[in-house]
Amino acid sequence: MNRPLIRITSATFHRTPTSPALFPNLTLTLPPLTASPQTQKWTILGPSKTLLLSILSGTHTPRDPQSRTYPALAAHAKWPQDAIGLVSFGAGARTGMLAGGTDGEGYAASRYESLREEFDLTLRQWLEGAVEVGGDPREAVGQVAERLQLGALMEQSVMTLSNGQARRARIAQALLRRPEVLLVDEPFMGLDPIAKRQISSLLDGISRPDVPFAAQVVCGLRLQDAVPKWSTHLAYVADNQVHAIGEKNAVVEEMARKGLKILQEGEKGQGGLLEKVWAGVDVEDGGKEEGKGGVKEEKKREEMREEDLPEKLIEMKDVRIAYYGKEILKDFSWTIRRGERWGLFGPNGSGKTTLTSLITSDHPQTYSLPITHFGRSRLPTAGTPGVPVTELQRRIGHSSPEIHAFFPRHLSLRRAVLSGYADAPLSAPVLTPKQREEAERWMRQFDDVVGGAQGWEGSFGDAGLSVQRLVLFLRAVVPRRDVLVMDEAFSGMEVGVRDRCLRVLEGVEGVAVVVVSHEGGELPRGVSRWVRLAEVGGEAVFGVVEE
Repeated sequence: MNRPLIRITSATFHRTPTSPALFPNLTLTLPPLTASPQTQKWTILGPSKTLLLSILSGTHTPRDPQSRTYPALAAHAKWPQDAIGLVSFGAGARTGMLAGGTDGEGYAASRYESLREEFDLTLRQWLEGAVEVGGDPREAVGQVAERLQLGALMEQSVMTLSNGQARRARIAQALLRRPEVLLVDEPFMGLDPIAKRQISSLLDGISRPDVPFAAQVVCGLRLQDAVPKWSTHLAYVADNQVHAIGEKNAVVEEMARKGLKILQEGEKGQGGLLEKVWAGVDVEDGGKEEGKGGVKEEKKREEMREEDLPEKLIEMKDVRIAYYGKEILKDFSWTIRRGERWGLFGPNGSGKTTLTSLITSDHPQTYSLPITHFGRSRLPTAGTPGVPVTELQRRIGHSSPEIHAFFPRHLSLRRAVLSGYADAPLSAPVLTPKQREEAERWMRQFDDVVGGAQGWEGSFGDAGLSVQRLVLFLRAVVPRRDVLVMDEAFSGMEVGVRDRCLRVLEGVEGVAVVVVSHEGGELPRGVSRWVRLAEVGGEAVFGVVEE
């Protein structure tokens, strides 16, 4: 008889003995892996999925201690904390060398520096550190690396891995500890469509009993994520309770009756901008690829005099950047004008974060490259002063996973928003009475999200992921800017909060906006121009949305 790995029966959980009930009367059984076609593969979907994954791993106290048991683990004398692995990819998570940034940065500018930190390791060294004592590190790492398609990356620095590569590396690290159950929270967030399919296939392959380092995989997904094809069972959780649980198709139908559509992998999309960008519509001679109407629009602009066009805010001409012998940007030119709305797309590791760092001038090579900000270069030229960093900070707003990962956790939410007026997050912001009044008006629009007007006094570190992302969005937007760079700014937000932020962004006038995302739902209306970066060293493609 196959004993369940996890058995929860009519359990109610609490953070502390006197705190409110969590998941009242929860019943869930996770069976072990079997070779049978009836093997269950679970997905936990919804705003409360991280909490439920944590409960599955053994945290929080059930009212009845016998209502949560681990029969299969007990039979093998294993403790839950040793037999259950939890890997979180949620935005802002800082749980390991490869956690926190978009591409596993150990510090904000690691991808731009030629010198590496003292603790920097190759992927092989990093993975060998996770092998059980007494095991053969090279053999174990070799098996897992082959399984997760990491073989070609073993001698590469972990600091230079792309988002998708870093994600596979962290899953490999968890498997090397030989868990019976692997809980994976938000495995697809921030990944391009190709990397999503790859990670989904790898997770499916892990949960097969006949492969080395197999484990029962449970995925935690956001509502905007598509449930994998291979998932057989599903739980929709919100407000710290289960709203539907059981076989996937039954749960999808039940939630549809309640007015909630659950996305599933492989479903045909709605023909939005991202589908056109990735499908490569209307390929022109010479390799330039544009959306419908793009050629007509560009010709219209060519016929206009420069003085009749909107003001140039950022201009790059034939920019070239290479790291460790790999050419990231090659002869790249881009002009961003006042009022334009741009989408910046491309595979993970294609150079999107590098490009946004050139816009914000965080990249150290900005000084020496043919780039102008507001008509001037960073360094002074004959008769023309350079652009000081304080002016750039005042005129360019920026929200990104890198900022999130290293943002001071002790600041209050209010102070975090107002730090957008300061030279640095820990510097004292200097506001005029009018600016302070305007900032307070912006924050009042979101009082309900942070728990009322007094909620803004809570600390950034204690806030939930969605609130943290909201605060960083407001920090970028509230001060009047000329350029806004939204690099995965809406990932991790609850759908309702995200949609409200998008409406705010749509209402901002006279500002150039650049949005980086892999999700169609994270693009504001009005994005009329786009650039898609290719794989490393490839040629970028520009497009214009049909009017």
